[in-house]
Amino acid sequence: MLTRADNPTAEGVLGVVRDALAVVLEIDPAQVTPASTLASLDADSLALVEVAEIVEEQLAPYAAVPFFIPDADLESLATVGQVVDYVLARL
Repeated sequence: MLTRADNPTAEGVLGVVRDALAVVLEIDPAQVTPASTLASLDADSLALVEVAEIVEEQLAPYAAVPFFIPDADLESLATVGQVVDYVLARL
């Protein structure tokens, strides 16, 4: 997990995304890897919006500008690794 003193790393962001998916989808976090597809995790569009809200809240303190994941961008992300890359690019 990240602490406010850390700069976000891929591993740290993956932990935040993994935990958010586990909470929203009620799954074991160990099931979530960078190669996991959101479809294979049964993450529908509503679940993805909930995950995005958690990720935004957790990672907002690390962003230089207000951090927000538009719903339209969620539709273009297919894997957990793509989510992590997307988030890192915007922090």
